[in-house]
Amino acid sequence: MKNVTMRGLTPKWIWGVMMWGMVAQAEELGVETSAAMVELIHRPRHAPANWASLSGAISLNIAWEKDGQGKWYVELQRDGGRWVLAGIAHRDAFHSASFLVETTAHSIRYLEASDYAKQFTPEIAALKPQLLRCALWMISPSNDRAVKNQRIYCHRRFLVGAALLQTSMIHRHDRLKAAAHDFVEDGIRLQRHDGAFPEKGGHDSSYHAVALIYLQRIILEYPTDEQDASWNAALDRGVQWLCQRIDDQGRVDVRGNTRTGSRQETGRSGKIKEVNLPEVATALLYSAYRKHDAAYEALARKVLAKASQK
Repeated sequence: MKNVTMRGLTPKWIWGVMMWGMVAQAEELGVETSAAMVELIHRPRHAPANWASLSGAISLNIAWEKDGQGKWYVELQRDGGRWVLAGIAHRDAFHSASFLVETTAHSIRYLEASDYAKQFTPEIAALKPQLLRCALWMISPSNDRAVKNQRIYCHRRFLVGAALLQTSMIHRHDRLKAAAHDFVEDGIRLQRHDGAFPEKGGHDSSYHAVALIYLQRIILEYPTDEQDASWNAALDRGVQWLCQRIDDQGRVDVRGNTRTGSRQETGRSGKIKEVNLPEVATALLYSAYRKHDAAYEALARKVLAKASQK
């Protein structure tokens, strides 16, 4: 749809999109700046004092920056996005690109909704064209095979959906928005009847939490009148499934997990993958905010208490 004007006035649908974007940004900023999220998730992630001179590298990429040896991974540059969220709160190629696009778009959306928008206007303006270029590459035909092959990892449907949706909101890009919708719908179709989002043919309590984070982010960002009722229903089933995997002491059940908790996989660094307890807690804190239900926050605190004991 072309952005045409009549007698110098912007059409009502444009104002609708702009107003929705501001509301969605405010909702998402509300989650990340909620008291519980600041205390439990962002405070431990406080940006280092010399953040401006750092590249945002994590894990193996930090070592690579020192001597140029070993491998460099684009998804291991996402720490800058975490610093942005923390700072505001305190006041394979396709998959790797998915993380980079999502965290960049997410950071831009937050910055533009925050008190820091004017301060970072030049940086945001410089990032936007590159962000769009990366997102359009993600939906190009050259990635059709990768998109198909990654259906065994359900959380990636919502990761990609969140990356494309947030970029579409920044650029008001209909094709990216339509692609995001398709990824969300596909992820929901993959959900099991018991509420689990499958990973490699089974369930995984850690990656399920990741799926919930991105799906909740999508639902907060996507225009309500364009969401199918199945989205919230799937989300509610998914949250219930996760809660049933956590006992009264905050222990996350790993029985039957396909990817974490029983030495099934290793990460880029070679470290055995365990349940990511901060991400489990983050999924619960999103639910606490959306549902205005302190029970989710209480459960998140128990989960993080277990994480601190490790």
